[in-house]
Amino acid sequence: MDFSFIAKKFRAELAQAVEGGIEASPLAPDAESSPERLLDALGQAIDVMERAQADIAVETAEGMVEQADISQIGDYVLTLLEGLIGHAQSSSDQQKLVMQTRALMRLTLFVATWVAHCGGKLNNLDMVVNAIADVGNELREPEQLAELTQLIELIIDATSSAIKQDLEQTNPMRPWRVLHINYGIIATRSHEPTLIEKAYDALIEQLPQDAREFFREGMKQMDIIGYPQQVREVVKRYDLMWGSESTLH
Repeated sequence: MDFSFIAKKFRAELAQAVEGGIEASPLAPDAESSPERLLDALGQAIDVMERAQADIAVETAEGMVEQADISQIGDYVLTLLEGLIGHAQSSSDQQKLVMQTRALMRLTLFVATWVAHCGGKLNNLDMVVNAIADVGNELREPEQLAELTQLIELIIDATSSAIKQDLEQTNPMRPWRVLHINYGIIATRSHEPTLIEKAYDALIEQLPQDAREFFREGMKQMDIIGYPQQVREVVKRYDLMWGSESTLH
């Protein structure tokens, strides 16, 4: 499971995702937003991403790629993928709809990784967070879940300051909250105490209002799922610190 951006690999994943074609959505009749135009624009954007990545690898003080440029390119590519996903979700073939949507959604992780590694900022987390949840639900091996945890850390670090301010706290489904909840769950499933502690500390810092319920639920899951002892000890320790009624008052 490697979501590092390599242009050739990204093109291959994109081709596989749209294999069999994508039906144009009746909700987007504009020719400029047709699947064909979006795919053509994506092809050109991938070239730009590849060149920018190469420039950064050999950059000098006189020829640096601006962070704002990387962020803008990332936003643009995510918008193109969002357009394709919108078309895919209008398919009358339910199996094709699900497969294409999932495959296109996962491409956002390659884009997020590219933005992070190139020093940009992510301004749109919605599809990225959904892709993480989808991959996390599919994985079973602790080693793979540990890798996904590290990818989440990379994405959190690359998230824009506007999102990190977390101003929309009345919305429980806001991507910033969902990202940290999934971060804690996936880290727990990795069975790696160091990764678990890092995820829990981030959750406490970013979502203190959710900490108590999260650790309470974590303790319930210890017996239901049968986590190993080293995981139980970490969860119990955080539950004792943050899970009691009086902790957050």
